[in-house]
Amino acid sequence: MTTEPHNLEPIRRREDLLAPFVESFKAPAAWRIGPEMEKFGIFEATGTPVHYAGPKSILSILENLAENHRWVIEREREGGPIVALVRGDESVTLEPGAQLELSGGKSETVHQVNAEIRAHMREIGPLSRAMGVRWLALGFHPFARREDFQWVPKQRYGVMREYLPTRGGHALDMMLRTCTVQANFDYESEADAMRKMRVALALAPLTTAMFANSPWKEGRPHGGLTYRGRVWLDVDPDRTGLLPTLWKRGARLDDYVEWALDVPMFLFKRGGQAIVNAGALRRRNAVERDGFARLAARQHRPPEQNLGEHRQQRRQN
Repeated sequence: MTTEPHNLEPIRRREDLLAPFVESFKAPAAWRIGPEMEKFGIFEATGTPVHYAGPKSILSILENLAENHRWVIEREREGGPIVALVRGDESVTLEPGAQLELSGGKSETVHQVNAEIRAHMREIGPLSRAMGVRWLALGFHPFARREDFQWVPKQRYGVMREYLPTRGGHALDMMLRTCTVQANFDYESEADAMRKMRVALALAPLTTAMFANSPWKEGRPHGGLTYRGRVWLDVDPDRTGLLPTLWKRGARLDDYVEWALDVPMFLFKRGGQAIVNAGALRRRNAVERDGFARLAARQHRPPEQNLGEHRQQRRQN
């Protein structure tokens, strides 16, 4: 099974970017919580990160889950490496440094979320203990250096690895050495969605402080309580931050789309093939000037060639 959805229509118009939000309106009785919970795997004896592949690896965990717990393996392409598992509404996915993430099903209460993560830990527990692996729910890896990690072989991670360091000094730290917990919430209407967005943005400094749990870096205190918070201030100003345009009362979904249209893209897909963009084309140009078609015309060239061309252009500029 591949992660590439079937029968998807390409984005051709600005309205196509609004459709997913409008189609997600739900009556309050149908509201649910969608949790996403990441964690580091470390070897108990050394504190070193568990790699994606190898005799004792994250890949071993994924294969064990598929064999013993009815999870279905997903790959980006036929014959490609395992990058995720699915089971009903749940999925197990990987961050760039092989951080293991459980994206839970649709929960009605936080108690259901708690039960789900505990059940997940019971499933991975026996093999983890046999391999000498412990799991850390921390915002930043307390021991490892960047070079201690093995990259997960996903197409977009390769592009991000090259592009994001040109935008921020801690971009690779974000990819390899951070974990998070995310909560997705339903909404009834555009007004309800934007009100919840404004509340979330306003509370961001408070929640960062409340849940600060990354005081260590490479085995030593770094002098604060949230190194993860520091990392995210230096990743990519184009796609991070508090989005002031959405603070105002009366902000609409259209305002979010306007912001997104000016964020440079990493890549897009046509015919199941990744077209590397690496920040060269913004969504606005692609949608309004058919830039997707122009870039897709290069699809018979290997992605590495397109990425190399992008790096050369940046050096010239």
